[in-house]
Amino acid sequence: MRRSVYLHVGAPLTGTAYLRESLARHRRRLARAGVLFPTSHLGHAGGHLDAVLDVLALASPGNTPATGAWDRLAETVRDWRRGTVVLSHELLADATLPQVERVLGSFGDAEVHVVYAARDLGRQLPLAWQEWVRNGGTAPFATYAARVLARDSHRMARVFWSSHDVGDVLERWGAYLAPEQVHVIPVPDTPDQDAVLWHRFTRTVGIDPRNLAVGPDPHRRLDPIAATEVLRLLNLATGESADPERLRALVDDLAGAGGALPRLPATLAEPARAEAAAAVEAVRSRGYDVVGDLADLLPDDDLLSGGERELSPATEDVLAAQTRLLAAVAGLRRTENGGPAGFRRRALRELSRRRPGAAGRR
Repeated sequence: MRRSVYLHVGAPLTGTAYLRESLARHRRRLARAGVLFPTSHLGHAGGHLDAVLDVLALASPGNTPATGAWDRLAETVRDWRRGTVVLSHELLADATLPQVERVLGSFGDAEVHVVYAARDLGRQLPLAWQEWVRNGGTAPFATYAARVLARDSHRMARVFWSSHDVGDVLERWGAYLAPEQVHVIPVPDTPDQDAVLWHRFTRTVGIDPRNLAVGPDPHRRLDPIAATEVLRLLNLATGESADPERLRALVDDLAGAGGALPRLPATLAEPARAEAAAAVEAVRSRGYDVVGDLADLLPDDDLLSGGERELSPATEDVLAAQTRLLAAVAGLRRTENGGPAGFRRRALRELSRRRPGAAGRR
């Protein structure tokens, strides 16, 4: 039987973790159907982080490259004789051309395919900023978005485009493959986008999804800008001493914070549209296989018209988010009295009582 290897290489924040976890959940059923989603040699249930860190020569806090992990994973792939193998990790989007060559050459005589999912910049940039802050970043949303779309030399712009420049990523991964072996999955902006992504992905790799139930993507959550602003202020206050894992543990405590969602301002609409158009043209001109509609990569006007509240959160929203976080840290989790709006009103009322001159009104 002809063996095929499908490498799911990103992009980050486009449902990559969701797809990886869905594949892991159905690993045994897939194997019975001739599709291998291998475990890592360290026993990681959900993916191939250790092998990817090894082949990309990367290290990060809490993750040390396991020497030889990629070679062991590649051997597992070569030993599979029943059909298809799927490997998945969004860090692969950053691979250099020599690293791509090594990866593609490690699977013997298998036919290799690359799968890359992409989302429009109107949704992707706010998610990327949120993730940047959750990992210790200190730039306000307006600064982050402007630097990324200006493609300046700052690390935040370089990190974003190394995995989100559709044309560049696919040029590297498609350098040794026929165009029909490079598959692009646009992620639509629809209520059922998680189900659409799963069906497009499974169709691409030749999996029948009818008996593989999956739920909504738990990772695709864009918090109000005030919630992320609180984490950003914590990053500024703690500097390099901040523990990223402990900061990320606070994220769920801020999930219910109120206020507007971050949204690109109209002043950045033109560069955002230009980047999207360049991505669409790169895919079309090179003849890659498109699973879906490339129009989904073009941001809607509604996503490019943010005002002051979508760029810099209102003080009362930040205060409410901070108070919510303090209550959670202190173990005083709110269970009643009006939900998030009522919580915000009580926080503001308490603040007004503590302002100078308020003592006589108590």
